[in-house]
Parts: sequence; C-alpha cells; structure tokens
Amino acid sequence: MTSVIESDPVSAVEKRIEQVYELPPMPELGRRILALQSDSNAGVQQLAKIVQLDPSLAAQVIRYASSSYYGYAGRITNIQEAIARVLGYDMVLNLSLGLAAGRSFRIPDDGPLGLTRFWEHAVCSAVLVQKLGAILPHAIRPSAGLCYLCGLLHDFGILLLGHLFPPEFKLLNNMARANPDQPVSELECRLLGMGQARDMLAMGHARVGAWLMQAWKMPEELRIALLEHHNADYLGANEVLVHLLQLADYIYPHMAELPTAAEIPGHNLSVLRVSPERVIETAAKVLESREELVSLSKLLAQTS
Repeated sequence: MTSVIESDPVSAVEKRIEQVYELPPMPELGRRILALQSDSNAGVQQLAKIVQLDPSLAAQVIRYASSSYYGYAGRITNIQEAIARVLGYDMVLNLSLGLAAGRSFRIPDDGPLGLTRFWEHAVCSAVLVQKLGAILPHAIRPSAGLCYLCGLLHDFGILLLGHLFPPEFKLLNNMARANPDQPVSELECRLLGMGQARDMLAMGHARVGAWLMQAWKMPEELRIALLEHHNADYLGANEVLVHLLQLADYIYPHMAELPTAAEIPGHNLSVLRVSPERVIETAAKVLESREELVSLSKLLAQTS
C-alpha cells in the first residue's frame, strides 16, 4: 500500500517548506535513545546511562514509575529500579523517546490545542492505546512500549503546525474552542492560510506528523500509525496500531461518561478482534486513574 506522504504532490510541498522553514531537529538525547532501538546488545545499563544525562528526564521517568497508576508499593530512587521493578526496558525506552521528542516545540499553553491540553490528551491516549493493546489476541498484539509511543506522539503534527505557523495555529485553536465536538482534522480543512502555511494545513496534521517522524528517522510503524490514524478504511501491515489509535481517539472525548458497548465503532473491533465489552472494561480502568494521568501530563507540559 503506497503511503500518501510519499506521493509527488505532497513531496513537492515538503521540499518547498524545507526551503523556507527549518524543521525542529530531534534532540540529541532523543537520537541517542533512538539508536538503542536498533542495538540488539543494548540493555538496562545503557538506557539508564543515557536517561541519567538529563536530570529532568530522569525525574520524569522515576515519577512515572512511582505513580499510583503503576501500583508499585516500594520506593523508586533511580532509573535502573524504574526499569527493572516497574516499567520494563521497552516501556522506559519508548517513554523517554517520546518525552525527549516533545521538547522540540514551543506553542501557547492556552486553549484546547495548547500545550497543557495537548499533553493531557497525549498521555491519556498513550495509556489507552497501551491498555487496549494488552487485551488483543497474542498473535496481533504490539509491544506495550510501541503502543504507548504511538499514543503519546500521534498528534505531533499539531505541535509542528503550531511551531512553524503561530498565527494559523492561533486561529485553529480558536476554532477548536468554538467547535469542541468537531475533530481537528475537519477544522484544518476550513482554516485558510497564506503561502507555505496553506500548504501545510492542506496536508493535515496526520501527514505533517508522519513527515516529521520520517525526517527524524523514527520507526516506520510509528510513521504509518501517525499518517493513517484518521483513515477508518486503512488496512495494511500496521493496521492494529492504526485502529488502536482510532479507538483511543473515539473513547477519549467520552471519558467522563463512557460509551455503551453498542456505540464502539465496529470497524475498529473487527480489525482488533476484541469485544466491545472488553474495550469498555479496559477504558473504565483507565478512567479510574484519570486524575493521576492528568497530573503526569502537567509535568510534561511544564518541561516541554
């Protein structure tokens, strides 16, 4: 299946934008963490050594491991303990990669697309995708860390739009505030811009986010997940991650009052091979920890 981001019109837009604007680079710490993914000999010591280079990042990981959400009764004092006793290597690697990547952007804090609300959505989505992924049949179940990373970064295209085009982002943020029930992907189609901003808005945040993942040499399955996460008809090698994201995006706005089993999108259930009752049960457990997750998300917003 050919990805739309590789089509000639989109590639031409990317090249024009790159000539005028500089994409934010992946932070050096993020590049080091990313390199561990392709190193079969890497382990807990190597990951802990890299994370400890940044005291703020290390503190965030330890706070995650110490949170009541993960239910560890002991006291976590260092990264090695966070990995070995609570989160695991895969989870800490992907969590650290996502947190490091988020530092590349500067956007306003107010509004439904502002930094605080963005990270709240990102963290809750990450946990939803991770927990929903865990109830899938073993044959199609992605790794917990990859699920978390996809959920955490799936709307990064919005951050890039805000980083490169503040005036248009402000308008989009205002439109999202005035139309809380309308998806951002639909609002983007109604927003007019000038020059390169118009081209970027026409691409949409899903394609923009996938383009950034490609530029940063992030895992291919992550790029596809971002690219297709609004495509309800997507079927392909990464369809499980795509439909997990879609399911999380459907549930998140209904967290205050979860939908009934009959309301869960059937096309997602078909791909994921899971019952709607299991989905509701899993979402309810995440909802019980909503306050803790929001607290963690505020920490990310403050350090981004």
